[in-house]
Amino acid sequence: MKVKTFLRIAACAALTLTCGCSTTEESREVAAVREFHQQLGAGRTDVIYANSSDFLRGQFSQEQFHRSLLGTRIMGRLEATERAHYTRTKADTGDLVMAFYNTRYTKGACLETFTWRVEPDGLKLAAYACAPNMRVTCGGGVSCETSPVPVPGIAGLP
Repeated sequence: MKVKTFLRIAACAALTLTCGCSTTEESREVAAVREFHQQLGAGRTDVIYANSSDFLRGQFSQEQFHRSLLGTRIMGRLEATERAHYTRTKADTGDLVMAFYNTRYTKGACLETFTWRVEPDGLKLAAYACAPNMRVTCGGGVSCETSPVPVPGIAGLP
């Protein structure tokens, strides 16, 4: 087993104890974000849209969704991303998973917010936002603060 794989498993286990979420769900969320970034980097916003929840597709046409991701795409190639917070909540329409990522691209950084609907066939993107030049720091998982990204990138990311 690779050291990185072991560390990821250990990190997921630790997060499970602190947030009460299943390791499987956390793994699915991490995989969903990885796939989102891969598709975005390849310019495949059509695939992201097609695999999104009915809720998201009801809010945006494919063209509107494509335009909404333009701000993230012009930041360039993904360099590093770090999940800062993860939570699962119950909503009238089903369970939602929300995750905040401090992400650095070649031309800038942003605070990414992913909201996923928990559906029988997996997590489906319900909302996405990228706040340019912002980051989030969460203390103890209870409260989070946003702040501007220090130049030249996100402090604490490799």
